[in-house]
Amino acid sequence: MKEQSLRIGLDFSAPIPLHTDYKSVDFKGFEVDLINEISKELDLALEYSVSYWKNIIQDLKDNKIDIICSAGTFSNERAKELSFSKPYLDFHLCTVYNKANLFSLNELKDKRIGVRIETEAEEYLKKYYPETKLETFDTNDAIYESLNQMKIDVLIDDSPIAFGLLQQNPELIIADYLPNSDSQYAIILKKENSELKEKIDVVLEKLKKNGFLENNKKKWFEEFEP
Repeated sequence: MKEQSLRIGLDFSAPIPLHTDYKSVDFKGFEVDLINEISKELDLALEYSVSYWKNIIQDLKDNKIDIICSAGTFSNERAKELSFSKPYLDFHLCTVYNKANLFSLNELKDKRIGVRIETEAEEYLKKYYPETKLETFDTNDAIYESLNQMKIDVLIDDSPIAFGLLQQNPELIIADYLPNSDSQYAIILKKENSELKEKIDVVLEKLKKNGFLENNKKKWFEEFEP
């Protein structure tokens, strides 16, 4: 970590409402508010960098960034080589359909399913629906547009991200939370960066106790329950 600064990795495919496009004039979101609070508590300046999710873990390993705070899902597999802060948001995976093409979860195995590449949604489908016709995408724009045009039958996404993107895609609808998909977002760090992890965890515990995390959730997700 650079002295007095915190280098934060963001997904190029901005997971609204966790955060918008960093290069936009209106960079904001649940995680933006969260990181701003953490930076105040730790008295650190913020430096953001953006890359595709499929590359962002390698950026962390190569010491190009200090942390990832961009809809990073905790998983036991990832935890073998990476470190995670205390969680800051609970959620589920969900199915998103075009309103003109609705069907039940029982029919999922016979459908063309879209997921973001290198995500937990992809791993979930490989585990629970290995026979499906899986199509992978680099960006949210690409996968949601593909569903709009019905080039795929359904997409699987993190429920907070799906909620945000459906505000821009009125022809789409969240249908089901997937079973066995209880998940949590956390800040991702290198294992050897234990001192920074401990500091961030102390702040996250404070933000949980003082109500910031719950209030921030209400601010960005209204009445929606991820």
